[in-house]
Amino acid sequence: MTVLRAARDLVGARKPKSRIVSFRVDEDDFARLDALAQQTSCSRGEVLRRCLQRVRLTSTVDVQALSEVSRLHANLNRLGGLLKLAIREGVSDPSSYHRLNLELIDSAVDVRRAVNRLAGQR
Repeated sequence: MTVLRAARDLVGARKPKSRIVSFRVDEDDFARLDALAQQTSCSRGEVLRRCLQRVRLTSTVDVQALSEVSRLHANLNRLGGLLKLAIREGVSDPSSYHRLNLELIDSAVDVRRAVNRLAGQR
């Protein structure tokens, strides 16, 4: 037995896909299938094939990073709202508004760069 053949036996040889399977599911199952497909970066068909083969589905989504970015986004929105309120209420001098606005813009640019790095876009 050659190494290549042994590797193919371990991984499972790719067989041509010649059969079409069509069936109906309810909205909840369809939503779960779509969510699994998005989380694993696979098509719906590939998710179903992996389930049939009892292959573990692994998520490509870094949940912690996504949560941190979402939290940071919410904080920037709150700060923008506070700045808007301060401008309306006349709480501080106009030079402070300008400086704070520039800091918020810089923060938003930093967040965008960080997200692009996570996405591998550099």
